[in-house]
Amino acid sequence: MVHGFQRGDCEMKTLTSVADHYADLTERMEKFGGDLLACHFGLWGPDTKTHREGLERANQTLVQGCGLRPGKRVLDAGCGVGGTAITLAETHGVQVTGLTNCESHVAVATQHAQQRRVGHLVEFHYGDFMDLPFADASFDAVLNHETFCYAQDKLAYLRGVCRVLRPGGYWRALEGLLSGETMSKAQKAMHATAQHGWRMPPLEPWREVLAVMEKAGFVEIRDQDLSSEAAESTGRIHKGWLLFCFLNSQADRVNQASREFMEASISYDHGLQEGVFSYRLLSGVRPA
Repeated sequence: MVHGFQRGDCEMKTLTSVADHYADLTERMEKFGGDLLACHFGLWGPDTKTHREGLERANQTLVQGCGLRPGKRVLDAGCGVGGTAITLAETHGVQVTGLTNCESHVAVATQHAQQRRVGHLVEFHYGDFMDLPFADASFDAVLNHETFCYAQDKLAYLRGVCRVLRPGGYWRALEGLLSGETMSKAQKAMHATAQHGWRMPPLEPWREVLAVMEKAGFVEIRDQDLSSEAAESTGRIHKGWLLFCFLNSQADRVNQASREFMEASISYDHGLQEGVFSYRLLSGVRPA
């Protein structure tokens, strides 16, 4: 897939594909979250003290209430280098399938799973989650950890998720969304920078996503505003990157993909702090 997204008032530009962009980010994705392999924002509660604890809290929040235990099957849609899938296998003993559109990440994630001794519980596949290559009613839970934003057609994607879920199964997503507040020209430019650096379509207003979930057939639809918990993480990442740039001659030691990714993260932090972006847990159930 090759997508072009508008940056501010600039004309559309052809960018590297999502898959190629994240292939270039592989080293950063493996290092960012340490052994959690989680290139995500953490969630900071009252007792959270470190970035790792924030990432652990995010993983726990994503699946809380899903009833995961040995024998359950989970799909990690947009699995990256395997961090969420591997962690779930380790902590819950579930069978996890990871799906990624970055072909090189299949081997990377598989190697990490084997090294962590959960290769018998985790498998990784190359494919497009807009056309889920799985039989009906295959999974007890489908998860999107900051990947739902890449679904170009949210309704079509969620209908596909509903199809592969077993009756009573859960869809969960931790995701950056729009708050619905009117954006200034500067804030629209932040949004465009985030789109560019993350190679994603425009973020959706969270209320509109809830309506799409209902239209797709989900019940027990819930959302939780976690913006304040994520803002601590985005702010720390923002400050850390600025310090890195100061100490390393404007970050000339990192590749272009990493610079663009961090520019997107900083823009998202600005928008989150200003209230035009939101970070939420979305949850729905396939009717029994």
